Amino acid sequence: MKITKIERAKKNKLRVNIFTDGEYLFSVYEDVFLKMKIETGMDIDESFVEKAKKSDMFESNKHYLLNILSRKNYTEKELYNKLFLRKVDKETSTKLLNSLKKMGFLNDEKYMRDYFSFLIDAQKYSKQEILYKMKMKFREDDKIMQIEEWLKEYDERSVLLNMVKNRAQKLDEKKVMAYFARKGFRYDDILNAFRKLKKEE
Repeated sequence: MKITKIERAKKNKLRVNIFTDGEYLFSVYEDVFLKMKIETGMDIDESFVEKAKKSDMFESNKHYLLNILSRKNYTEKELYNKLFLRKVDKETSTKLLNSLKKMGFLNDEKYMRDYFSFLIDAQKYSKQEILYKMKMKFREDDKIMQIEEWLKEYDERSVLLNMVKNRAQKLDEKKVMAYFARKGFRYDDILNAFRKLKKEE
């Protein structure tokens, strides 16, 4: 087969359409097109086409990952699960995730620090609630130990007192106490916060 025509895809400008003997044969991402040095007049066979399609599938999944990462952060495990749902094999998934790491788009350690800082800065969570939210994303034992260490510096009582001040005037005391208990604050700390609030009144 001889490549007789090459043109930019109309719907997706990142893709290139390949024609042989005047008829459309397949399309690939521009990265694959350049990497495989595809050009008009090139003689290709079925093995070349299969190799191009395999490379294009890899590139397609990489674009998918980059697209979802542009909207929000994900852990390596979360991305692996998304690839699993797309029926991407384990070896290819590992290569894809390693590729993202080299590009600087995937860094669990940085994401863990950033997400922890986001929860701390919100000033509305108990230690228990923060730990739960972090565990939902970072399940490895070493990461959980690190999170628990960070939480030792978190002034939960100060956060609770400020939250009690904001909510105590809107609802009755029992409902407010029950609300904070559900959020994981210690009952003794809740009582102390109310006592401090009453002394200030």
